[in-house]
Amino acid sequence: MAGRPEFRASQGVIPFGVGAIIDFPDDSLMMAGLDVWPHVIAEDEKRNAILSSTKVVDGRLARRLTANLGRKISVFRSPTLAPDQHKYLSVLDHDGNASMPFVRFPNWHFCPRCRSLRHVPWNIRSGDKLLKCSNRGRRTEGAADPCGKLPVNRRPQLVPVRFVAACENGHIMDFPWNEWAHTNSKAECDGKDSLYLYSTTAAGLAGVRVHCSKCGSGRSMAGSFQKSSLLSIFAEGCPGTRPWLGPDNNESNCDALPQTVQRGASNAYFAKVVSSILIPPYSALLQQALDDPEFWEDFYASYSDAGEKFPENMVKREATKRRFEPAVFVRAVKERFNEMTEEANDISSEEISEESYRLDEYKAFKDKRPTKKERRDFDIETVNIQEYESWVADFFQRIVLVKKLRETRVLTGFSRLVPPESLDNAPASLSVKKRDWLPGYSVRGEGIFVEFNTSTIASWMHDNLGVEKRFAMIEKHLRKMERERSFGKRIVNPEFVLIHTFAHVLIRQMAFESGYDSSSLRERLYVSAENKTGMNGVLIYTASGDSEGTLGGLVRQGEPGRLDKTIKGALDNSSICSSDPLCIESEGQGTFSLNLAACHSCSLLPETSCEEGNLLLDRGLLIGTPEDPNVGYFREFSI
Repeated sequence: MAGRPEFRASQGVIPFGVGAIIDFPDDSLMMAGLDVWPHVIAEDEKRNAILSSTKVVDGRLARRLTANLGRKISVFRSPTLAPDQHKYLSVLDHDGNASMPFVRFPNWHFCPRCRSLRHVPWNIRSGDKLLKCSNRGRRTEGAADPCGKLPVNRRPQLVPVRFVAACENGHIMDFPWNEWAHTNSKAECDGKDSLYLYSTTAAGLAGVRVHCSKCGSGRSMAGSFQKSSLLSIFAEGCPGTRPWLGPDNNESNCDALPQTVQRGASNAYFAKVVSSILIPPYSALLQQALDDPEFWEDFYASYSDAGEKFPENMVKREATKRRFEPAVFVRAVKERFNEMTEEANDISSEEISEESYRLDEYKAFKDKRPTKKERRDFDIETVNIQEYESWVADFFQRIVLVKKLRETRVLTGFSRLVPPESLDNAPASLSVKKRDWLPGYSVRGEGIFVEFNTSTIASWMHDNLGVEKRFAMIEKHLRKMERERSFGKRIVNPEFVLIHTFAHVLIRQMAFESGYDSSSLRERLYVSAENKTGMNGVLIYTASGDSEGTLGGLVRQGEPGRLDKTIKGALDNSSICSSDPLCIESEGQGTFSLNLAACHSCSLLPETSCEEGNLLLDRGLLIGTPEDPNVGYFREFSI
């Protein structure tokens, strides 16, 4: 199916990436796999236009994913914008935009008038007559004519059912309505075209019932969400259905048991997204040109035409086109060409951890400011800490105004029912054929980087028994969650909870004082798991690339005389919560009780702003508690 005009490009990565169910006003569709994305199936002329408009270059992130995924990743492709005209048959409009591909899911629909269930093809478009109810059988209630006897323009539109089945390995399928209705029936009946889904006066799922008019069998949906409810139907295992890859691309040998989920539930899709801040030297214009795979396609084409000699003339023309000094660009291309020749077919098997990856960013924020001509995607200005109020230096040792930054977000896979981190297997694949690109998009913005005072935070953590005792409650709940959900062990320390909570209260305060919507700000934590790398900072930055996030408003809030007042206001406001004393005395709240003194009234943020899903938060470690004020890092601000 062709794309939707109301679908934004960035949504094709998160939250509605490949394999995700999207509820449009009149449809329920699923983003199709990478094999049928516009630039893959388009003709050469159109393909080049799409490639040029969707290219996202981040050499540093590409190298990491190449190592972690075990295959070459050269570039990232953003979803295309919808065409201006609402013509689904259009592949490309005059601006180079193309329709994103979708498949219809779920395929079972029901009529809101007569309640009949119908299975519709996966590739029919909106407005197709097959989406009109054509049931000529009797209605479940009332004496009016069946829908199939009404004029076509009066027949009701079929509505997608709200129940589907999925397994932990990412497979998803239609709920087995026919099998479920005949579970308790001894007679053999194929009532696929005689099913009705209607409501009764019973409470909850017991009031939703599927009925076969052919044999009279039926069953309510009570108990359908239990883990083993579909065991008898899928006795031979999961069918491995992958509708986002097409109807004939089922995956065999899946031993997971499908479970019932609602199509719009949060556990129906967990995206595995990797993000990266473009930092020097990768942010340099010359480096980005060398990381551009389209340049190397032209290079190797000229290299072949030149009889396997270095195409110096072609490189010089490219240098002029990109406004580089020809001699410098030729030398850089030769060096990269030699590196690529030596490293051909040599993909590192050593994965790059998230902590080591962020350490490079952490160092970049503490480094020198880039030269003036290299500040397009990364520009920082370190402010003298002495220019702020005197107390600021007691708790922080560095404040950096990030005037320009570029973040890349890439979708590498997804899972269902449980997050990808808890799976032993790899996340669900985005395509049938392994490709050297992944869906991603870039966001430009600005931010404020804050580094905590190393000596102050060390004495707070190691010279205060109350800190260890309070953090032990969070760690206890964390280990319990890991056992119950089969998660791998994660190392978290009091410093992480402190900096994470500080980021939350600071964002909430900035939303009050600067006019930013809290959902337009985002945190990026730089904290060492076991204090081996020495990171203890946080970046607060704009999470969207619109005009609100690129005009300097956030950087202005980080200037002396503003940021110190904002931090003080954030700490003062976090000292008292409208839910106190319940909040401050809590021994566990939120998912799996992974928060202590943190609730919607004092600390929680919109989902897009927090890296940790609003977990691992505690105001007690920030400003202290009534019983032990000294447990707070900023205890001087406690009331």
